[in-house]
Amino acid sequence: MLDPAFALLAPDTLGRAVNFAFGAGDRTEGLYDEGTRKRLAGLKAHYDPANLFRGNDGVSA
Repeated sequence: MLDPAFALLAPDTLGRAVNFAFGAGDRTEGLYDEGTRKRLAGLKAHYDPANLFRGNDGVSA
């Protein structure tokens, strides 16, 4: 539904804010570069191995 608007604005955007990540598909896709996503996934695995904090925009390995 919002994908056409995102596509129109893509050339003029610097990124996305986690608080405004919505739309179809994976909500966290494109929010972080690969290195940052891997670092966050490692921290998540270390500090929340039981995945207790999964109701938000979680990052998984």
